[in-house]
Amino acid sequence: MPLTEAQQFVLGKVHSRVKFLVGNKTDIPKILMVKLGVVGELVMASPFFDQLRKHFPHSEIVLVVGRSSYAAVEHNPNINRFILADDLDLYRGGLIWRSLEFVRLIFKLRKEDFDLSFVLERAMAFRLLSCLVGVPVRVGFGRGRKDFFLTHSVSNHQIQNESELYLDLLRKLDIPAAFEKTFYYLSDEEKYFLDLFLERHSIASGEQVVAIAPGGGESTKRTMLTRRWPVQNYTELIQRLQRERSNRVILVGGPGDSGIANRIIQISPDCLDATDLSFGDMASVFRRCNLFVGNDSAPHHIATSMGVACIGIFGPTDPNQWAPLDQNSSVVIKPVECHPCLIDEAFPKCSHIRCLTSVTVDDVWRQLESTLPQVKNTT
Repeated sequence: MPLTEAQQFVLGKVHSRVKFLVGNKTDIPKILMVKLGVVGELVMASPFFDQLRKHFPHSEIVLVVGRSSYAAVEHNPNINRFILADDLDLYRGGLIWRSLEFVRLIFKLRKEDFDLSFVLERAMAFRLLSCLVGVPVRVGFGRGRKDFFLTHSVSNHQIQNESELYLDLLRKLDIPAAFEKTFYYLSDEEKYFLDLFLERHSIASGEQVVAIAPGGGESTKRTMLTRRWPVQNYTELIQRLQRERSNRVILVGGPGDSGIANRIIQISPDCLDATDLSFGDMASVFRRCNLFVGNDSAPHHIATSMGVACIGIFGPTDPNQWAPLDQNSSVVIKPVECHPCLIDEAFPKCSHIRCLTSVTVDDVWRQLESTLPQVKNTT
């Protein structure tokens, strides 16, 4: 049987320093991954981390990740070590600060002597980084002449779900990779936090709990508040949940979402404001929730990975690319003539957001009605 390219790689048959043999555990491939993306993107990349570890169980796997999103992968057992990049400087800093951080990473990574790299970012700068570091086998996303600096490139011409696109990087080396689910790992302290939260807010074991994430759209990479469903719609949905189903409602999100939560609580004071929780504590609370409803945001992806039935409200972003693939996730969307509006990875400003204002509370309620009866109460 002919060897796959991956088998050839680990046997040292391609241009590489690797001389790994099953009986010799001293010369094991050292693998570099580059993924500075926002928290939701890192959750979507979690199946890639899982599959990579399965095929390289003895390798040292190192991830270059942004400081702002490190918490999303901090406890991932598939990653041996992290190298933190100042993503605020890289994405939003001036030319001097971007250059200084880029050079700092080059010098740090060149000391590591990696054998294989996977660049999960699309920007050419990160492909160049992998090349300048001296990694002999470099796998990443390319497009025509943009294949520069890669030894193996995956085309991303067509719209494809991000989780599958990351797995294509493995498939490029003939490594079989199939999507199973997304993952979010908790520390022991984060696991214990759920009991404290339930006791603090007197949430009984028989109550149905719905998590709502009305914010999102802000990150180190970009700010796109047009991803938010109108706050008055969330308020109407919550009032209906409390009136017709007597659900406990928890408002979740990031630090920048507390203002939206306060506006909702002024009208629906029985809601619990949990927008001050860390991502890990929020993920822990999701384990007790029966349903999640929210925009295309990090909480949506984290809730999905924790096994919660999820309803994602999508507008300008394309769910075919950005919605979770997990079976417990569903989408509400109303296509309009300008959807999706993602062009060359930069969203234009929008004054009407018809893609979101056309989604009514009744639309979401119908999806909710078909989802909640299928969900058993969590104890």
